[in-house]
Amino acid sequence: MLTEILLWLNVLFCPLAVVILLVRRSFSVATLLFMVALIALAWLGFIDLSSLRSPQRIYGLRNVGMPLEVVVVFACYFYTKTSFRDNSTIYRGFGFWLAILLFVALFVYALVTPSLDLIFSPDFADERILFLTASGFLVYLILMLVLVFGLVQLERTLAGLHELQRWKVKLEVLASGLLMAAFALYFSHSLLFRSINADYLSIRSAAVLAAVVLFCYSRLVRGDGERLALSRGIAHRSFVLLLVGGYLILLGTIGGGLRYLNIGDARVFINILLLVGSLALASVFLSERLRRKLKVLLQKNFYQSKYDYREQWERFSRHMVDGGSLAHIQNGILDHLCSILACKGAALYLFDHEKKHYVPAAVFNLPRDWRPFLVDDPMVCRLAEKDWILNLHDDPPDLQGSLLETLHESDIFLILPLFFDEELEGFVLLGEQINPDELLSFEDYDMLRMLARQSIATIQGLRLADQLVVARELAAIGKVSTFVLHDLKNQVSGLSLLMENAAVHIENPEFQQDMLETIGNTVSNMKSLITRLKGLKEKPQLAVSSVPLSKIIADAAGTIGGTIHVDGDRDILVAVDEEEIYKVIVNILVNAREATLDGSSVDISYGADQLQAWIKIKDAGCGMSAEFIRTHLFKPFETTKKHGFGIGLYQCQQIVTAHNGEILVASREGEGTVFTVRLPLAFDMRPS
Repeated sequence: MLTEILLWLNVLFCPLAVVILLVRRSFSVATLLFMVALIALAWLGFIDLSSLRSPQRIYGLRNVGMPLEVVVVFACYFYTKTSFRDNSTIYRGFGFWLAILLFVALFVYALVTPSLDLIFSPDFADERILFLTASGFLVYLILMLVLVFGLVQLERTLAGLHELQRWKVKLEVLASGLLMAAFALYFSHSLLFRSINADYLSIRSAAVLAAVVLFCYSRLVRGDGERLALSRGIAHRSFVLLLVGGYLILLGTIGGGLRYLNIGDARVFINILLLVGSLALASVFLSERLRRKLKVLLQKNFYQSKYDYREQWERFSRHMVDGGSLAHIQNGILDHLCSILACKGAALYLFDHEKKHYVPAAVFNLPRDWRPFLVDDPMVCRLAEKDWILNLHDDPPDLQGSLLETLHESDIFLILPLFFDEELEGFVLLGEQINPDELLSFEDYDMLRMLARQSIATIQGLRLADQLVVARELAAIGKVSTFVLHDLKNQVSGLSLLMENAAVHIENPEFQQDMLETIGNTVSNMKSLITRLKGLKEKPQLAVSSVPLSKIIADAAGTIGGTIHVDGDRDILVAVDEEEIYKVIVNILVNAREATLDGSSVDISYGADQLQAWIKIKDAGCGMSAEFIRTHLFKPFETTKKHGFGIGLYQCQQIVTAHNGEILVASREGEGTVFTVRLPLAFDMRPS
């Protein structure tokens, strides 16, 4: 009766779990494989249930049941191969295709082979036992080996994950491991006694239910865990070996006791309790919160110092050396800070000296929020006044009106200031701890302050190095321009000589034609190059006057040519340097024309609000990603053009900024780009 109830629950819960995964739009390779396993398990549960209710149909039902068992086992195996990792290279391995070939061969064999060639039963209705033939024994042996390799692969994946990533996916790993372990127990009994005992279906069904509940709970509460990066830590292989060894010893002890006491009726219930106990033991060992509590307890009672400072310094130094780029080092710093306090995530904010506010530089396991902290933010002011670590749990400060109040979903509990040369250059927001009941001591704060000083020193060193590189490149381009200008001067002198000779040969029609073409093209190209090289300056000197905005736009559009639609108020006057703003609009129009390879039109609209005039230049070109706009667009020597200098938009930003204006960009890849240039109105155009 109990077995039939559990099988019915399998038939109902497995499709329900598939529906939940489909609703959550979890379509990774690993998730799809687990869905296949769940569908096969539901079908297999219905087959086994029908076999128990209609023993006379056992052979016909097993013709379907055996292929379904093959599907379940291989789906679980391939799930362990593809879960929580980058699958871009897995398909190139020989072992993967060998497993595919083995699955196809075994599935086809189980499908076409009559069940009488695999199993037989003299009286299944009374004994509920199926005996294996040599062929059936071989099929189950192969499935058992596949399960063993799958469990080993799952253990390697779990051991290789970062501790915070392991916390996020441990229930999902536990669910898949429990499912495979239940089938391994089922098959091991079949191989040991060369028979299939239907009484063990209750254990397998209970394991399936527990696995489905754990998997769904993990996905609904802790989210998806696909494509998690493997940590560089040492993989503790002995854990699973110890767990499996202890499980086998306990299983053998209970089995021997049952045989000695000659207890047969309670065997199924004891096996279910054993399975539940094993699940509980595994949950305890996989609990990061319990491990953290045990670690704190040992440190308080058996060690003089809470931290092994030599180990901490080596780990921190490894992050600095192995990081490579500034972005990798920043993520490594957050990773290290999270591991010390067992926090679930962190975010790093650094001061932007151009924009004069604190911008997000790196995020680790927290929702991304690109909003900056202003210098007058209450939290920033509190950090700048006192070089204190703010613990929002122990002594929550008054941060009313701070941007931090809108970050409650991230569960920030600790704010670590980063001071360099007595200036607040940034801060770190640390998310909730895995063990929220853990209290921080003075030793924790001392460790954090030490790491904060070293972190900001490393970051500032790299940032200054980047600035030095840019300064050197600016100096280099200045030197190059000097030599280029010297050569151009010589070329222009030669052209002037040609013009003098024209007085003698001016009557020659061929000379006239060649002279005019040569002079026109050469002088135009040279002057354009000279202007471009001489225009690269940090702070342009402006000759500001009141100029009609429509005139500047009309001159720029006439220079570019092509299909350009202009729409705006012709009476708007702006206080600008006409020549410099003309260069800005021409540069943006050139970029728009080059981005629209199909020759579609470029739209220019302009107008004014209460404070500034605005110009919008819109194209339907290739567009840009948000990451490129944020990190590369206005940086010098950053270009996507094959023969570009990478200084055009940088120069445009310098010119507009010198006018107390700004350039805004809105773009989507494949849809186009809109540049908005805001400029000051002339005095007689401003509201009184």
